[in-house]
Amino acid sequence: MAMSGDITDQIQDDLLNCKICLSRFTQPKMLPCAHTYCQGCLEKMVRSDQKVQCPECREEFDVSGGVSKLKTNFHINSLMDIIKSKENEKVVCSCCATAGLSEIAAVAHCKTCLKYLCPSCKFTHGAANRRHMLEDLPGHGVAPCEAETRMQKMIYCQGHPGTLVDYLCNTCNSMICSSCSSHVHARHSKVSLANAGATARSTVMNLMERLKTDMQSLVQQEDDIAQAMEGMKATERSLISMIECTLAEVINNLMKQGDTIKDMLSDYVKKQEELYKVARDDLQLKIKKAKDTREFSQGVLDSGKMREIVCLRSVVKDQIDGLQAPSIPDDKKTRPSLTVNESLKNMLSHSNLFSVTFGEDSAPKALAAPAKIEPRKSPATSLLAVAPLPQPKQRAWHLHCFDTELCDDECDPKLTGVSVSSDGIIVVADEDNSLLKCFINDGHLTATISLPDDDDDPCSVAIFDDTITCSSGNRLYMLDMDGTMLRKLFLRGSESVYPLAAYRDEYVSVSEGSMCSLSLYNINGKMVDRVKPCGYEGVRFLFLAINSDERFIVADCGKKCILIFDRDGFVFTTCDQVNMNGVGRAISPYSICTDEDDNIMVTERNRILLFWPGGDFREELLTTANGLHKPRVITVDNCNNLVVTQGNGFITVYQLDLS
Repeated sequence: MAMSGDITDQIQDDLLNCKICLSRFTQPKMLPCAHTYCQGCLEKMVRSDQKVQCPECREEFDVSGGVSKLKTNFHINSLMDIIKSKENEKVVCSCCATAGLSEIAAVAHCKTCLKYLCPSCKFTHGAANRRHMLEDLPGHGVAPCEAETRMQKMIYCQGHPGTLVDYLCNTCNSMICSSCSSHVHARHSKVSLANAGATARSTVMNLMERLKTDMQSLVQQEDDIAQAMEGMKATERSLISMIECTLAEVINNLMKQGDTIKDMLSDYVKKQEELYKVARDDLQLKIKKAKDTREFSQGVLDSGKMREIVCLRSVVKDQIDGLQAPSIPDDKKTRPSLTVNESLKNMLSHSNLFSVTFGEDSAPKALAAPAKIEPRKSPATSLLAVAPLPQPKQRAWHLHCFDTELCDDECDPKLTGVSVSSDGIIVVADEDNSLLKCFINDGHLTATISLPDDDDDPCSVAIFDDTITCSSGNRLYMLDMDGTMLRKLFLRGSESVYPLAAYRDEYVSVSEGSMCSLSLYNINGKMVDRVKPCGYEGVRFLFLAINSDERFIVADCGKKCILIFDRDGFVFTTCDQVNMNGVGRAISPYSICTDEDDNIMVTERNRILLFWPGGDFREELLTTANGLHKPRVITVDNCNNLVVTQGNGFITVYQLDLS
């Protein structure tokens, strides 16, 4: 018997799946803390100091001898073998095995006589033993087909329900039992089922061939329908994804505006609460003093000492004079109020953000807008309603586009870094194929470079002083243009990526992720400075650029903003949203570059945004309408052309005019 699916799944989830890759163990290796992981998963976690930290108990162990030297968890291996054998175990039909026939997989089990039955024997056994209880084996719970159901009715005599038929009556072309043969059909022409079956076999075989041909035609039609359905579902998924992305963007922007107002409101209320608290504390103090004075005065009056009573008059009077109420803020004047932009609200409520066309011949359809009151028209309003929106000036023209995939690549290109040399060579980091690929801007391949260490995959790349700098893990390589290694440096921290940017031929700057700092290295590999923005509480620095004034433009991917600061750490500006058509929109910056005039370009999911050198937003520079496909990293070459690496492995070069 095969194991219960629930038990098998539970064993696999709890015992046989690696907690790192979440798949079934491959070469299970056991750490000294007794936690087990795949050998390959552990090898990826080994640090430069040849230590590995257990993901579960966080204890560190020295694996300088190699992960392969750790103990193999043979208990896990044995359990996987048992599970595999149980999964592959096949239950065969008891009736066929008893008759000496070939082994046929069972699909049912008789709970009365405990026999396992194949499809044919299940039918025969059920017909001959009406009171036996049959149950389908796991995975074979299929209802009988229409032909089987009809046959189950036909093998029993219509005149004597529950009695199997024995003859074919040729006179009335019906199946009859022995009793009907002797009485009702006594004078009819009859033939035994054995003879009738021999005659019917050839006819059935011919009919089966026709059925096969018709079935093949239907199968082809089914395939066509399946392809059409899949195409329809793919279109649905694509359109739904577009709708969700658009809604998420709009909702996020609205939520961010709401959060900003709520934060302002909370700050204001807290300040007002402090004023009220001061006034309340003053009142409570005066109330206590008045109470104490009254109790003391009552005691003096009760004692009847005239000298003290006379003096008490002045004391109580002074106390009353001191009970002046403190200044309390006017609630009506200080209470906050909210004004809603009704025109924008009505526009969002009564306008259709989407429209959809069903087929080539149909007109676009949109959700019916809610009923609204038509505003009174005036000549000025009518003129504004029909006035066309000004079209933005074109600032980028497509020059070249080429594929970076090579015939020897094992994977689709994953372009994570790009830089351009002084003589116009585009050097791109292909992380998944572990190569630096060098092209001229029309796509001609000039060279490929592998990093000196076989297990290192290039991440970010920058060129200065005719030297290629490339980060891989927490290592920084400096290479000649022909790929010869000059030096290797170890970077601070344990970040997964270290983006790079070069400043002229003086140094390369390394973005240090969650440390929110930059380290600067000269051509000799010496760290010449470390820069951290003063007073800025960041989350995680990602890509960066350096303009001609040696100002650093950094994308903080945690706070989703752009930060501009100088080498002394002075922060000039931060930008976390842009204004498009009068509506504020949050940004999610990725790669950054600057041109010769220090204009700033920033990639997002499906667009490239343009900013003034000071950090103020200008406009959308490029979108999917310009051929963008998930832009990744960007740079500007010496001819002021924008070089864009895309998610599909292509590089596109645009000529810019940002004047």
